Parts: sequence; structure tokens; C-alpha cells
Amino acid sequence: MATLSAIALTSIVIISAVNAAMYAPKPIVGYPAGLIPDCPGSTKNATISAKMLPELQLTIHKVESNGMITRRSVPVESAPRVVSKDKRIDVINKRTVLYAVGFLDSSVFPHSQAIGTAYAKRGYNVFLTETIIFFTQIYPKSVRLTRIIGKKMGDFLVKLTEQGLSADNLELVGASLGAYVVAYAAKHFYERTGKRPWRLTGLDPAGPCFRNLPPEYKISPTDAMHVDVIHTNIDGFGIAEPLGHVDIYVNGGEFQPSDIPYIPCLVICSHLRAIFYWWLAVEHPKKFIAMTCDSVQDARFAKCFNNSITNYMGLDTDFGKPGIYYLATHNEFPYYRGKAGLKSENEIYTSVIKQINSDDGFVV
Repeated sequence: MATLSAIALTSIVIISAVNAAMYAPKPIVGYPAGLIPDCPGSTKNATISAKMLPELQLTIHKVESNGMITRRSVPVESAPRVVSKDKRIDVINKRTVLYAVGFLDSSVFPHSQAIGTAYAKRGYNVFLTETIIFFTQIYPKSVRLTRIIGKKMGDFLVKLTEQGLSADNLELVGASLGAYVVAYAAKHFYERTGKRPWRLTGLDPAGPCFRNLPPEYKISPTDAMHVDVIHTNIDGFGIAEPLGHVDIYVNGGEFQPSDIPYIPCLVICSHLRAIFYWWLAVEHPKKFIAMTCDSVQDARFAKCFNNSITNYMGLDTDFGKPGIYYLATHNEFPYYRGKAGLKSENEIYTSVIKQINSDDGFVV
């Protein structure tokens, strides 16, 4: 029975995302509000006590010359002093990335370490936030904490500029709630220095409690010189609104295809998939090729295959071609399809259904 239920649920997920040529919602159906669009009180202040502040930490993530990964977690308040004494950290000549983890997330989890290692292998100074003590508060209160945590991370980055860090060498990446942490860090960094980080990347920024907030509480194109956002679960834990210079809606942005047969990739799976896509995009900068879309609605229904403008998801994104993009992936790791993803016949949902119904006669 469990197997039959899983098969049926998989079919529902696949069919619900079929190309718009076969389906379009009627006006009476409306459009999704998204999960928890309003959280009264979420813009109220939050502070971190002196007792708890040492628990707000940064993990310094390195790949040594022998290939070994080394990690050291330090309180954010003392991190600038630790960095200044570490001769293997070069904020003057190397690029620096700050990666902020999300709700119920940690820098020790494998996907966070994968992100850190991917950047470290490319020669970056890598810092990962460690906020699990704070982002295990009930979600609406965790939302309130993003601003003070972002400010503390911004203070850390400002202090690195005193050691020679240039804004042009600074990149910020955040997943889910972490996307807002780096956005607030960037806003604070600009207030203190008058300069914007080179790049800010949001990995399926959280939608619950943020959908109906004014722009100053969200990621903005003014937060960095280049802002890109990867959307993978726009009506669930993510957000549908375009927030950057380049917004990429992977497989339409609603749900992601499963890489395990008959187990659908629903809300949590689709939300986390943005992290995995980004990790692989950092390692393979020209493998995830997206195509421009006229609207988010067109991206939802994969109505973008006739557009000729393309862009990469990853470190080689061309910010000279801003806009909304649709990215087709494979349903199996490592997900990227290269140029094959630009062909409409390879759209994952319809192509899977065509394979399922390739027979002319079906007998039970």
C-alpha cells in the first residue's frame, strides 16, 4: 500500500507541473498565496543577550594543500582577531565568501560543508555561519533574529575591510533564512562603508513571513553590485517574487523532480535542492544553462523554450543579461543538463510522462 501511495503521489506531482500547452489555471482557480504570507509581529526587534552572543559563530572552512579539510568555529565577535592572526587567510589578494545557513541548519551538515569546500577549492577565503542555536527558535521568532544576526555578520565584514578586504572581492551566499542574513549583512556593510559587496546569491530565500513584507525587509538588487536568486520551491518554503538582477526558476520554481524513483520531491526536498544545485554549479560553472522568460508565470509552466537568450547558473552568471530565467535540470544527481536542457523535449515532467505512456496499449 505504501508503494502504491507513493506512486500515486509521484504521478500527482508530475502531472501538476506539465507544460502549460496542456494546462492553464482558470481564473476561478486564482493563484497561490504561498505558505504563511503574513506573520504579524515579524518586523519587531530582536536582540541577542551578552550571555548568548558567544554562541553566534563563524566557521572558517579550508582545504589544505594536501587536500584535507580543516574547520574552526569561533564567536563572530572574536572572528576578526582570529582572521588577522591566521597567515593562511588572505583577505587582500583572495576572494572571500560568507555563506549563511538557514532555519534548523548548521555549518556542520554535509550540504553546508560541500558549499564551503567547493569555494575553498577555488581559492576563496570561506566563512560559514553557525546559527543553529538561534534558528531553532520557533520560526516566526527566528525570522526576527535574521536582522540582528545579519548586522553582526555585517560588522564582521566591516572589520575585515580594516585588514584589507575589498568590497570587490566579497561575495555573500545564503540559503532560506540565511539569504536574508546575508542581505541584512550587505545592507549594514553598505551603511558602514558606503560600498556594496561584489555579489549576493540567495538560494531559495524563505517565503513564509516574508512574502508581504515591504522591500526593505527583503533581498534587493541594491544589496550588492550583482544579485542573483535561485528559486526551487516558490509557493512553499521559498518565495515567488523576483528579488535580484537575475532570478532563476529551476524547473519552474514550484517543485523539483525526485532523483529517487516513486518518492516525490515535495516542500522540504525542493527547498533544500537549491543548495545542492548551487554546490554543483560552483563546481561546474557552465553546466547549468538557463533561458530567459517573460514572466514568473511563464517559468512556472516552462513556456520559455523559444527564447534565445541564455545564462549560466553559478559563478559564470552574466549579469549583463538581467531578468527572469527558467532552468531545466535532470531528475538525477548531478542534475545539470548542459545545452540539452535548452530543448523543450527534455523538459523533465513532460519527458517523464511520455516515457511512462510510451506504450500504445496498457493492460492491468
